[in-house]
Amino acid sequence: MNQLPPIAQRGMRVQTAVALQTPDRVPFVPTWNNFYQLEYGVTIEDSMRDPLTVTDALNKVLDRYEPDLVYMPTTFPCQAMESAGATAARWPGEYLKLPPNTPYQYIDKQYLPDEDYDEFLKDPSRYIIQKILPQKYSNYAGLALINPVSLCNQAIYSQAAFGLPPVRQAMQAMLDTGAHVMENLDKCAKLSMATVERGFIPFGGAVCMTPFDEFADHVRGIMEACMDCIEEPERLAQAVEMWGEQHIPAAIANAKMQHAQYLFVPLHCGTDDFMSLENYRKFYWPGLLKVINAAAAAEMTPIIMCEGKYHTRLEVLAETPRGKVIYCFEDTDFVEAKKILGDVACIACGMPTEYLMMGDKQRVIDHTKKMIDLLAPGGGYIMTNSTAIDQVKTENLEAWKDTVFEYGRY
Repeated sequence: MNQLPPIAQRGMRVQTAVALQTPDRVPFVPTWNNFYQLEYGVTIEDSMRDPLTVTDALNKVLDRYEPDLVYMPTTFPCQAMESAGATAARWPGEYLKLPPNTPYQYIDKQYLPDEDYDEFLKDPSRYIIQKILPQKYSNYAGLALINPVSLCNQAIYSQAAFGLPPVRQAMQAMLDTGAHVMENLDKCAKLSMATVERGFIPFGGAVCMTPFDEFADHVRGIMEACMDCIEEPERLAQAVEMWGEQHIPAAIANAKMQHAQYLFVPLHCGTDDFMSLENYRKFYWPGLLKVINAAAAAEMTPIIMCEGKYHTRLEVLAETPRGKVIYCFEDTDFVEAKKILGDVACIACGMPTEYLMMGDKQRVIDHTKKMIDLLAPGGGYIMTNSTAIDQVKTENLEAWKDTVFEYGRY
């Protein structure tokens, strides 16, 4: 293995763990949030306006921490959100009068009221164009005047709607927003290519949400969707299935276009806190399993980020193709996870991010060794942290990395 280029060594190390075997060393895959900015003197706002401002920080992270997979700096473009008049998020800068290091924050909101459920299910595309997009993006208000069906009339007069001032304003805002997004994606692609050229494997750019999370986050509202499990089970099941039929193939196609090796799948609503195990099996797991199977069929490894408490879901997660998935856990019984999933899926977990933020490095060293002793035997294990890193004690982060590299050898 030492005869291979560094990028091949790292790739083989991770894929050996995915295949439930023992690589030369426990793979080290920390996840970052705003660490690239806050640790290396770039404001979050600057990075959102120009992703290339974190280039130097990225290089320093690669040099010091040598991750086997690189969780790339991903920042949503301020200019695009401002062009669209985005209302579903908060971000730093003059537009919202927030300090330059304010973290980006998604805002949960109900866009589909109870009384409109049947209207949405009857024609979701029209409903999204006319009623949801104008709510999520204030500068798209003119879309409420667009009826897609009427545009197909034989007479050219059906196109008159495009001449209406509110519609023209919405279309210009959409064009401007799209240009800003494309510029941002181009710069993110340059960061990824530079990472590969340095011998590292990026992930995090190719993303696929579960159908339940997509519907909850962007249409129904998280709390309303979770309540629907009890109050509107039939409509919810129909909506989630319909969303998955459209969303999953599109996400897979986008990931393939990026030549992604790994598909990042962050889970939001599947925690123990939000729904019962019965409802998880009924409404959440079928869509997640479709994502896993679609990624595997496209020869990508899905990295499933199990956010929140995942103590009661382990048996369900085991119902997946063997050796095709990485489950990252924030909060579960790691020993039980290894016992239940060890013969089925690679698990990634082990370091509470709060240990990296506070306390001394000896606690980090001791805990790292404890997790390796418990979870590494037999392979199928990746060392990662519980929640993505913003600011930590550097000496703790360095101690964590050094201990994995030394103590984590098989």
